[in-house]
Amino acid sequence: MTSSHSPAAVGEQRYQLPAELSAQVGVILDDWAATGKVASLWARDAGLWTGGDEASWLGWLDIVPAQLASVDELDKVVQLAGSGRFKHAVLLGMGGSSLGPEVLRETFGLVAGFPDWLIVDSTDPAHLKAVEARIEYATTLFLVSSKSGSTLEPNIFKDYFFTRACEVLGQEAAAERFLAVTDPGSNLERQAKQDSFNALYFGKPSIGGRYSVLSYFG
Repeated sequence: MTSSHSPAAVGEQRYQLPAELSAQVGVILDDWAATGKVASLWARDAGLWTGGDEASWLGWLDIVPAQLASVDELDKVVQLAGSGRFKHAVLLGMGGSSLGPEVLRETFGLVAGFPDWLIVDSTDPAHLKAVEARIEYATTLFLVSSKSGSTLEPNIFKDYFFTRACEVLGQEAAAERFLAVTDPGSNLERQAKQDSFNALYFGKPSIGGRYSVLSYFG
């Protein structure tokens, strides 16, 4: 690894930094390679940080091959979303559960043949009503996203939109339009099963919120 890191290719992606910042990043990357820190990272050596519980939060290191192995599960969502039944897909989440998907939405834009992607990540009643005014419940998919499954805001979003969908469509038809992604054993898992959601996807507990975009949360 050398310090000539601008622009640089990562797989089929490229990034480019300002010259001064690129030089600083290059120095750090060279140091990591020369001192064996890269190998220590892959060995999940918590000593790279404080030596505390960091080793318990490194599930992101091998999450990509794990997700690729689960591509059939992801294809089911793609087929559902691209079935022509839905005009909108609404993500109900906060923080790491919504920011990563928002970046992906802004990056790739609207994909032909698939629903427009809306995000609810504010408890401002005007925000919720503005989203609701854009959709029709019969042609909308909802994804409730919360790692802990106990975060107040996503639970409020879920309760509001699921109640409204039940009022408009009936409980069974409403449940067909709801999916959830959460860590195993969470309160959201219990609610999704209780309400007979269409699908339930599990995050990896060893991945913190800011890296969760690499898993089903993304």
